[in-house]
Amino acid sequence: MLEIKQVHQSFRTGFWMKNVEILKGISFTVPKKSIFGFLGPNGAGKTTLIHLITGIKIPAAGSILLNGIPTHEKEAKRKVGYLPERPYFYDHLTGQQLLQYFGNLTGMTNTEILARVPRVLDSVGMGHARHLELKKYSKGMLQRIGIAQALIHDPEFLVLDEPMSGLDPVGRKEIRELILQLAREGRTIFFSSHVIPDVEAICDSVAMIRRGELIGCGKVSQFLDQESTPVEIAFKDTPVSVLDGIAPLTSVREMSEGFRVTVPSELHVEKALSALLEKNAKILWVNPIRPSLEDAFI
Repeated sequence: MLEIKQVHQSFRTGFWMKNVEILKGISFTVPKKSIFGFLGPNGAGKTTLIHLITGIKIPAAGSILLNGIPTHEKEAKRKVGYLPERPYFYDHLTGQQLLQYFGNLTGMTNTEILARVPRVLDSVGMGHARHLELKKYSKGMLQRIGIAQALIHDPEFLVLDEPMSGLDPVGRKEIRELILQLAREGRTIFFSSHVIPDVEAICDSVAMIRRGELIGCGKVSQFLDQESTPVEIAFKDTPVSVLDGIAPLTSVREMSEGFRVTVPSELHVEKALSALLEKNAKILWVNPIRPSLEDAFI
């Protein structure tokens, strides 16, 4: 769906207008009908690349193609829906009026807009707020109406810049579920975040960026694969010293009801449990420590 080849971008900043390179030879592809995460800390260059992907800016070097078309061309822009990180909406408008306004900007006819608005509002769970002014919307409602304006012209490719920023846990869950629903409809979704668990929870693939350089790209599963999985064992009613020489411990933590220890792999679990049970220890839990995308990024 999207092909990014050796993209460089620079800006002149400061009193002396010094040239600073923001993106340094970024290259990756986004498969069709996928949820693709774009991950990096604040200031890594995520929003700069998104401006290039949406055609707001043109790269200083390299190319960005959407279905083979440069993203700054009108034909490519018609296929893109975009939610900025910090959108500004006229808060005196109602939800319906906002969508009519953005529908007109995309070149839709009034007949098309009137037919499309109710379906889009219902799809993002905002049908009940159709005639409510935006000044009365909560943060979560504003994020939903922001996604609705990105959907009004029925785009193939949806670009969401920090779509869960500032939301409470319930709001984050609702937006995650909405993104999954949009993907099930056959859209390709590209969203950036600096909150790694959000990306890990819903994305098929991910690109990681730091200081303007790509540090990793691929399926989320490939970053989570590892040869051995550490296992945490919690127990009580016996001292941790019974495991001396039985199994290597990578961590030991005392808690109010006993101890939590970590062995480096499943191979050591059976020996550790046998030694503990022989000393009449009560096993509280045995928990494999699965790798996370956060571990891979760090």
